[in-house]
Amino acid sequence: MNNNDSFDKVLNKIDSLKQELISILIDTVNIPSINPSYDGVEYDQVIGNESLVNRYYKKILDDLGSKTDLWEETENRENLVGLFKGKGEGKSLIFNGHVDVVPANDESSWKKTSPWQAKEIDQNIYGRGTCDMKGGNAAVIIAIKGIIEAGYWPAGDVILQFVVGEESQEKEKGTLAAITRGYKADAAIVVEPSAPPYRLGILTASPGVITLRVNVKGKSAHTSVRNELVRAGGKGSDVAVSALDKAMIIYDAMNKLEEIWGQTKLHPAFKSPGHFTICPTGFVSGINGISYIPDSCYIEYAIWHSPYEDDEQVKSEICNQIERYSDTDPWLRVNRPELEWMLWWPPFSVDENSQLVQTLKNSYEQAIGDEPNIYGFLAVCDASFLNQEGIPAIVLGPGSLRNAHAADEFVNISELIDASKIYATMICNWCGITSINE
Repeated sequence: MNNNDSFDKVLNKIDSLKQELISILIDTVNIPSINPSYDGVEYDQVIGNESLVNRYYKKILDDLGSKTDLWEETENRENLVGLFKGKGEGKSLIFNGHVDVVPANDESSWKKTSPWQAKEIDQNIYGRGTCDMKGGNAAVIIAIKGIIEAGYWPAGDVILQFVVGEESQEKEKGTLAAITRGYKADAAIVVEPSAPPYRLGILTASPGVITLRVNVKGKSAHTSVRNELVRAGGKGSDVAVSALDKAMIIYDAMNKLEEIWGQTKLHPAFKSPGHFTICPTGFVSGINGISYIPDSCYIEYAIWHSPYEDDEQVKSEICNQIERYSDTDPWLRVNRPELEWMLWWPPFSVDENSQLVQTLKNSYEQAIGDEPNIYGFLAVCDASFLNQEGIPAIVLGPGSLRNAHAADEFVNISELIDASKIYATMICNWCGITSINE
């Protein structure tokens, strides 16, 4: 029953639900559902708030006739799935969003409102989590509500996953737990903010990211003898070796490799060159003061790599670069830097010509009258793990990564409405709809 009249009825209903969409978003932003595992967070002060958000969503979904499943993999951290069981032969579709948010950090830097007191100002909603990503969650709830209140029901299954733990890559407690519990589908849309560079872009790929610490060893002595290290005729490493100086060799090596990546690492979803980077995030050396030439130093990196590569390929390339540069220095040739590989968030890539992307592209144009921009997601999200489990997943959601995690985080109201219309039209086209009375 996907005729023009049915589409118009659904889209008009979503317009009429604008204030309810805003209320859902404000109410849930006012619940400080900070990820309790996030660095620097007092666990006991925030645990349970993710569950409060999902209990709020559950009541709405129950009222809409969804079969809801609220459960926890970790105590007081409840996931929620709402299953709208199809009444026909349509394909199934997951909408995935997380309910955890990052801390507000220095709340004095928030000028528009308190991070936990969402406000509507100049056609935007401000507050922590408005953009990342309770705005997307609210938009998809209104999308399914618009379909139902217009008198229709999905022909194929529509599954709403609202999960915990995304901000700390706790996939086993959130998205993977939902999949393991049996909530799978033919495709998925992750409702993360999909700008920049485009408003409501269709994002078919993301880079992978690896975090690395490079530890460099030196040999300590008093700073007054530095001349022995740097002047002709000095005794050099017999006296001391500055770990900081040696770390700079590694720093230069990584900068050079990053330059090469910017010119050679390409992917069709990232139409501008140079997105794949080796970003230094920390540089720490020895003991501050006038007394010590540092005998230790480390550099930390966030390494953003092409979707064409896995972590082992990237690690091998990094190791080879560090080895080559270490071979140029007598101290590092013997005292090799030690590499600590930490987090890896895998990439994903979905063919732009796939049925999922093309159906979403057509739904986008039908819903809001614009041609979508197809690009790559600049960050990482749970779409990676859905794809790893064999569920093709892309990203499309309201908001911009430029203000996610920032002070005065916000999302634009018209973007919320447009996202909701796109989601609803995608359900109509991908899953199909039937009269609610049939």
